[in-house]
Amino acid sequence: MGFARRDRFLWQLRSRQLSLGERTLVMGIVNATPDSFSDGGHYDPVAHGLRLLDEGADILDLGGESTRPGGAGEVSGEEEQGRVLPVIEALAKAGALVSVDTYRASTARLAVDAGAEIVNDVSGLLWDPEMTATCRALDCGVVVMHTRGKPSEWATLPPMMEIVPTVFRELQQRVEESGIAREHLIVDPGFGFGKRGEENFTLMAGLESLKELQLPIMAGASRKGFLGGELRDREFATVAMHTAAILAGAHVIRTHNVKAAVQGARIADAILMGP
Repeated sequence: MGFARRDRFLWQLRSRQLSLGERTLVMGIVNATPDSFSDGGHYDPVAHGLRLLDEGADILDLGGESTRPGGAGEVSGEEEQGRVLPVIEALAKAGALVSVDTYRASTARLAVDAGAEIVNDVSGLLWDPEMTATCRALDCGVVVMHTRGKPSEWATLPPMMEIVPTVFRELQQRVEESGIAREHLIVDPGFGFGKRGEENFTLMAGLESLKELQLPIMAGASRKGFLGGELRDREFATVAMHTAAILAGAHVIRTHNVKAAVQGARIADAILMGP
């Protein structure tokens, strides 16, 4: 018994469409944050983004505020925008397909004006009351991620009961309440966002059930703490999680290590295609 082939979708972005399902798309992470848990503060973000494109990234996801637990905390919208807008403009001018990682409507609006095609909101459109209407008006691609609470609260959240049905139900609710046209949407189960370590593996095991939302799926487990070990030792675990996600139906994977992700996705795609 083989793996079920992925559903096909046309994802409508701001000014173009992406065909999803034939092969996995790789979204490379570009951090413009001095406190990021991964590469922020160690690379010039424009040069780093261009390198990720050379390594095979299909999309660059640019963020200006770290959401890791214990990070530097919230920054102002103006500071976030000062970090990301020049980088978005430079990468878009270089031909990159750019996504902005933000939960602020004001940043989303300015980022799209600067050339971003996608808004990736880790709050699932919940932390800024203006975000839903802003995304509707922008007609861009929108990533709706499942999360629980805010990063400062994650350590004290109670365990999730029936995690897979809960994530499904809450994503479905957020999608329906948003009023955003479905062709603009992709859903992300939010690995590591308000979930305890073992809950993430249960969620991965049930990821295929999200297909019933009839929307494309994005998965991002790159270097997350629940993978265990030191940060520098999580690359193989990241590829393992993303391979499992692809085989369960994910259309896009979001990662720091694009070169490894592209290699893993190529093998997973070959398995999905079958004989």
